[in-house]
Amino acid sequence: MIYDLIVIGAGPAGLTASIYASRHKLKHVVFESGMCGGQLSMATHVENWPGEKQVMGAELAKRMEEQARALGMEVRCQPVSDIVKDEENNCFCCLAGNDRVQAKSVIIAMGASHRKLGVIGEDAFVGKGISYCATCDAPFFNGKVVAVIGGGDSALTTAVYLAAYAKKVFVIHRRKEFRAEESNQEKARRTPNVEFVLDSVVKEVKGDKRVKSAIVENVETKAVSELPLDGIFVYIGNTPASAIGKRVGVETDARAYVKVDAAMRTSVPGIFAAGDVTGSVPQAIVASGQGAIAAMSAYKFVKGFKDGIAVVNR
Repeated sequence: MIYDLIVIGAGPAGLTASIYASRHKLKHVVFESGMCGGQLSMATHVENWPGEKQVMGAELAKRMEEQARALGMEVRCQPVSDIVKDEENNCFCCLAGNDRVQAKSVIIAMGASHRKLGVIGEDAFVGKGISYCATCDAPFFNGKVVAVIGGGDSALTTAVYLAAYAKKVFVIHRRKEFRAEESNQEKARRTPNVEFVLDSVVKEVKGDKRVKSAIVENVETKAVSELPLDGIFVYIGNTPASAIGKRVGVETDARAYVKVDAAMRTSVPGIFAAGDVTGSVPQAIVASGQGAIAAMSAYKFVKGFKDGIAVVNR
């Protein structure tokens, strides 16, 4: 059997792609090696999803999964290890364990994983003071003392963003110099409640039910101190799950994110990508939007429509 579409990943991008694939009558299957919902399932309170004043991330992910299943989504709880072009059958073949599943098109929606500090206490306090998404969680730290870990553009723009909520924002960076653009450095320096802790690394996160402090070591002097904190925002980069796409010829940028155009098409005809794997703004609503576009583009590809011909939603 050759499917119309294979969706790899069941986060917001993959689930939305499935919903739109079902509405466009595409015979498809979704592969997910973890839980449906992806990183959205780990979010505590989501307050920026249209139509929801506040909803738990796990609850929102559950609703999306239920809607996709109700429309006919077939899910296989397996990781896809590779994508190969099946020239004989003019399709793609996804390898999942001992299975070889064929489809006319593929959507890569495997997301990107946050790079972690890898220190004692980090895993214990995720969602309890440790966050990897300021846009998601900043309002919960109103009037609190927080730290941003990192020295790139994301870290410094996040520090300025958090300063509108928090009483104090520490920027902890392992070097004196920043990788961020000079303009972003200046904005952070001009923000009164942002303070820099340079040449320093976090060695441990401490707390009880929530984060209470971080043990910080100066890499030059080796001096160790304890910094009282209510929250820690980790911005040391992401690792996109783009490897299987690269092996079939999908182009990526310098950071290994999949390159896509406005229709979510990759450099390989018939392969599309959506969500965090594309390096877009890491928000569930953005991933969902890209998933919808990718599914509609896959429909056009499978049905042989030329570029530029609109597809009426069903």
